[in-house]
Amino acid sequence: MANVIIKSDERKTQTEAVLNAYGVGGGRATAAQREAAEHIAVRSQEAHRELQRMGGRR
Repeated sequence: MANVIIKSDERKTQTEAVLNAYGVGGGRATAAQREAAEHIAVRSQEAHRELQRMGGRR
């Protein structure tokens, strides 16, 4: 049985933004590139949430 991840619209948008930032937009990305972009998007979102949680404290 295959594992299926249903992505939200926000997650898809973030992944596409990463692909576009690396010049691989328009649906030309390989499976490996899409997976890498998704990983970057997820980790970036986690870092952003952590910074928000810290509230500017250093």
